[in-house]
Amino acid sequence: MVENSKSSEKASDPIDYIWRWIEDRTGLKRLILKPQPEFTLFNPHYWLGALAVIAFAFQAVTGFLLMMNYVPLYRTLPTGADNLAWESVNNIIHNVPFGSLIASMHLYGAYAMVMIAFVHLVRNFLIGGYKKPRELMWILGIILGFITLVYAFTGYLLPMNTVSYGATSVGVQLASYFPGWIGKVVPSLLKGAVFPDDTLNRFFAFHVVLLPILFILVLGAKIGLVFEAHGASGPVEVSVDRGPRNRKVNWYPRLIWYSLGLTLIYFAALLIVSALFPISAGTEYTGGSLGANILPDWYFVWTDIVLRASFFSNQYVLDGLLTMVGVILLLTLIPWVDRSPARHPAQRPLINILFIALIGELFALTVYGYLTTTALEIASAGEIFEVFVFVPLTIVLLGLVIYRFSPAYVVNKGKLWAIKPEWDYAGIKQKLSS
Repeated sequence: MVENSKSSEKASDPIDYIWRWIEDRTGLKRLILKPQPEFTLFNPHYWLGALAVIAFAFQAVTGFLLMMNYVPLYRTLPTGADNLAWESVNNIIHNVPFGSLIASMHLYGAYAMVMIAFVHLVRNFLIGGYKKPRELMWILGIILGFITLVYAFTGYLLPMNTVSYGATSVGVQLASYFPGWIGKVVPSLLKGAVFPDDTLNRFFAFHVVLLPILFILVLGAKIGLVFEAHGASGPVEVSVDRGPRNRKVNWYPRLIWYSLGLTLIYFAALLIVSALFPISAGTEYTGGSLGANILPDWYFVWTDIVLRASFFSNQYVLDGLLTMVGVILLLTLIPWVDRSPARHPAQRPLINILFIALIGELFALTVYGYLTTTALEIASAGEIFEVFVFVPLTIVLLGLVIYRFSPAYVVNKGKLWAIKPEWDYAGIKQKLSS
């Protein structure tokens, strides 16, 4: 009777039978796709990393379709230029069947990938996802975010219109400010012998060959070596009703179907946005210099504003670049700065307030970049305070006031730093009432 019930159960779900057979024959269950905690189900913030991978997969598909008609060629001529790259993009948009839709999906997909990676970083910082034993996962995630930004930077030049050329030329020029071999090798590697003729070919090679390989290798290391060892970080909510949920669920059927649902939702959203807001090829670049106020794409606008500050412009550009690199390095090494085992945001008030102030300043710099019509230097004390001090200072003061009058202040005994993780799910009500 028992054997009959088991066989009938297998027969009732042939997909499950096939999945178990593949797991058994390949060893997938021992290597990857191990059962995950049940608390990850129907919690989209636990799936932001997976959503970024889904976005990368869609970028690969739409990029491959675009490559069939794209020509990465620009030739400077005595009387102008032969811009076959722009002509091919224009041809894709106007003449290739579904070309406009595919090109729009590729651009908006790149934007979505950057935004998802950014939200994923913010979420993991706020919940302490970088703490032991996930320090390496955090570092690999930062590297993946950097690769994503380089992806966007190299892809931005490929349409070869006036805006993409102008913004990219500024970015390449900034690399020459670094001292030593970095300031010599990196610009030469990016530009080639003739700019932008060789630059376009090199950016295309980076974009479609080198960066995908690096992305897949780092992603494989993050998933296969770190995530599979430690899994998703557990919930940090403080509740008197339930503690951490440790029950595991297999990838098939629940996690696989959930992943498929996220994929379909992402595809539908990308398709709708691309259909409603089709892109254009822009104005063809035919050589010559451009205006001084050409902004980079939105995810790099803040860097342009930072370098407009009088203390970071002209002969001080290197100081500005090193400051930005220093902030990124500090963010990468945050597991060794915030060494307390406490993970709940309310138990890490100071570092989270400072982080939110940093994020608020990034948004403020981006908005300022789009609101200003000139590339003038930010020199006066009033402008410097307005652009670089007002927003983070306001956020820090407001955050401290909110913390002072929150229950967390009582539980933490007024501490801002190095708070021991003493909160438990059964006794939190008693601590709050005492």
